Order: sequence, then C-alpha cells, then structure tokens
Amino acid sequence: MPNITLGTNTPGLGRPEIFPWAGFYAVRKDIRLTIRYTLFLGYITLSAALFFLQGNPFIIPLRSLMALVNASVIFFTIIRVQDEEFDYINKAFLWVFAANVFVSLLQTFHLFPPSLVRTMNFFIERWEPTAWENGRGSGGLFAEPSYYAFGVHHYFAYALLLFKVDQRSRLGLILTAAMAVYDLTVIRSLTGLIIMVIYVISHQDWRKAWKGALAILMTGLAALYFYGQSNDLPRGLEFVYNVFFEQRYKDLFTYVTWEGGIRTVSLLASYPFGIFHPFGWGIGSWPAASITALLDMGLSEIEVAFFEQYTPYDGFRPTAYSADLFLEAGVVGWLLFAGAMYPYVINAAMWKNPNTRAVVVLFLFNMLILGTIGDPLPFLFLALAYRSIHPPPLITKPIDPTPHDTDSPLP
Repeated sequence: MPNITLGTNTPGLGRPEIFPWAGFYAVRKDIRLTIRYTLFLGYITLSAALFFLQGNPFIIPLRSLMALVNASVIFFTIIRVQDEEFDYINKAFLWVFAANVFVSLLQTFHLFPPSLVRTMNFFIERWEPTAWENGRGSGGLFAEPSYYAFGVHHYFAYALLLFKVDQRSRLGLILTAAMAVYDLTVIRSLTGLIIMVIYVISHQDWRKAWKGALAILMTGLAALYFYGQSNDLPRGLEFVYNVFFEQRYKDLFTYVTWEGGIRTVSLLASYPFGIFHPFGWGIGSWPAASITALLDMGLSEIEVAFFEQYTPYDGFRPTAYSADLFLEAGVVGWLLFAGAMYPYVINAAMWKNPNTRAVVVLFLFNMLILGTIGDPLPFLFLALAYRSIHPPPLITKPIDPTPHDTDSPLP
C-alpha cells in the first residue's frame, strides 16, 4: 500500500504520497544486489551528488534519489526470499487485495463511516470517503483512482498467477469480465481502462484471437454509441466515446494532453531530452529540466490545455520510471537501469507462462509509458512472479560440529 504515509512530512517539500515501505523492507543483512544494479545505484547517487554540489538544497536530490531506489531495490530482495517468507507475503497480499476492494466498494456506495474519515486522511492525505468527482471513481487505500488503477490491476494479474488460473479458461474469462466491470463501474479511471486493455492483450495469441477481438471491439463501440447518447459514462468510456463519436480525433493531441495531463506531456518531452542530454541534468533536476524539455519540443505551457489550471507551475516529474531517468539521468542512466533488469524481463520462462507474461507486460508498460515514480508495486509483482517460477537455492544453517551429547563415546 504505497500511499499509506502515517502523516509523515518532508521539510520544505510537504508530505510524500509514497512512503518508503519497500526500501525499509529491503534493508536486511542477506540482501544481495547484482553488479549491474549496483552500478546503476552508483551512477544515480553520483548524479544526485553533483546536482547538490551545483548549489541546490540537499533534500531535493535526496528525495528524487530515494524515490528511484525505493521503487526498484525491493525486486532484489523478493526474488531471494525463502519459502516460508514467500508464503507469508502471498497471504499478506490477499488481505491487502481484499481490503482495497472492500474500501473502494464502501466509497462507491457512500457507506464509509464518517467517524473514520479524519483517521484515514492522516494515513492518506488526499483520500476521499466517497467516489471522486467528475466521474473519476473510487480509489481504495490509495490517494486517488489513478493510483488505485495501477495497483489493483497488478493485484488481479498476480492473483490469477498465484491461484494458477488460465485467463483463457472459462473461470479465467469470468474473472476477467468481472474485473472489467469493476474497472468501469468502481475505479472508473481512464488509466484503469488503458491498463485493463494492456492486461487482456498480454494473454492473447493474436494468430487466433484477432477475429474475436475485432468482433468485440465493433460490438462494444456500437453499444457505447447508443448508451452514451442519453447516459453518463465512466471517465474511461467517456474518453473513448468523445474520440470516436464526438470527433475529438480531429484535435486528438489537445484532447489527450488535457485528459492525460502531465502523463502525456512528460512522455513526449522526456525521452528526446534524455537522448540530446545523455547524462541528464542530474537527479533532482526535474522541475527545470521538464520545462526545458517541453520548450525543446516547440511547445510552451500556454499551448498545453492541461496547464491552464496550473499557472504558474514549477515543472512536472515524468510519471514513468524510464521517462524520469531519461530526464534526470539521461540515456546513460537508463541504459544502466535496463542492463540491471534485462536478465529478468527477457527470461524465457516468464514469457512462456501466460500469467507471468502478463505481469512482465504490465511492468514494461509501467516503466516505459504509464506509471508512478517511487511506486514499488511494478517491481514487487515482477519479483513475485519471477520468484514463483525461480525459487532461490535453499539456505540452510551450518551444522555445529561441537558434540552436545555428554554421553557420546566420541572424543
């Protein structure tokens, strides 16, 4: 639950929405980091130090650095846990999954006890006891529906893996349909709709599935047209309806930047910026670097509809982990990161199993396109999926050679 912050406050920067639970869990005596990941850590630490030495407040590069480390270091702890701890994590996961669904349903139906709202706001500052306005839906134990959408789809994908449910079986199709309905009626986030589509696609053999997919798409668009003419739609479906039937495809860039906000703009600007600045501007430099990246595209904030409600603004940190590395650490930093994760992401066994493949696809989508900086969930579930099919060597305690039986005839 990355949004549980316990009322913490960072001097000068306010309350973080992602508390370093994963970083604390990863710090243990048996942690084993790979050489490639250690090189990546060394590089971003040096980048943060150089940014600080340029006269910037120490807390700015430190917080940026900790966000990158907190998200990723948990991976190398989880892939090495032994069976007993792994079983405990899986049981805890089921309770967390159930708690999020339960709370989101209370929000949706306006049943959350008013007496507990203040307590919840201490743990999650932006949390709402009812569904968010403007059709954005409910957010469970997360700060907002978009955050919840990131989390709950990882929960669902890993739950099918944990219980060995084939997504293309009858049970798998029923559960996936139920998740899609939950997505549209409870979460109601455009982010959730996009991730759900990515998840479903990750399971398909498109040599066989394209006809059925095309039929479902055409049927869905027809139903959306007739229903959307006289009814309010969830935010995700409203976006699709406006693109296809309100002719927003004519000004698609403006519409997408308005609906997608900093997620879209950060992707468009950060990747080319990191190529032309191969070492980035330093860990912690995202406020100034993001504005420069936007200007380098030939745009300004007055040309992007999203920023009309945030004037003046002090830049935007990219939401995808890779995009942020391109901006702050350049393509060099991203290559070091990619080198650290490459052996696990391209693992043949992970791609052969449809359920582990779905987790890998969600991880890549979060890293490259749509994610949340500092959020450990993509790394955590990639590690759990990897650990499920690659158990680590059994760690046994060394045998004490000293005899303890005083009646033993041995000297």
